[in-house]
Amino acid sequence: MIDRIRHDIQQRLDQLLTEADKLRRALAALAPAGRSAPKPKTTRSQPTAKTPAAPKQTSTRTRTRTPSTPNGASASTRTAPGETKAKVLAALSSDKAFTAGEVAKATGLARGTVSTTLSKLSKTGEVVKADRGYRLPASTAGP
Repeated sequence: MIDRIRHDIQQRLDQLLTEADKLRRALAALAPAGRSAPKPKTTRSQPTAKTPAAPKQTSTRTRTRTPSTPNGASASTRTAPGETKAKVLAALSSDKAFTAGEVAKATGLARGTVSTTLSKLSKTGEVVKADRGYRLPASTAGP
């Protein structure tokens, strides 16, 4: 699971770096003859502490999309407004308390997304914190 997340993050980073290169070239092409385009703050050849083993990029790399869901939707597809909240609340519909990781596993959503959603729902009182995790308030929990 973590390897898939790392792969997805690395793939998105590669796409963004490729796009940044294209934008730099476009900016350089638009610069007047006497001026040069501003230099980038960082380059791909300088690995950061967060990505020490980042693979070297080439300009011939093509962009590919890997389906991450059974219906072929890509990982960057946004959910409809309110869908995340509805999925989280549905996962909490039993009397049992669930952690963000358990809700994420049950809904197929990212753990970070679930954690943020649970925090927001807790602040509004739609869910309550339990000893371990979150649950629906007693008045709205099942029969």
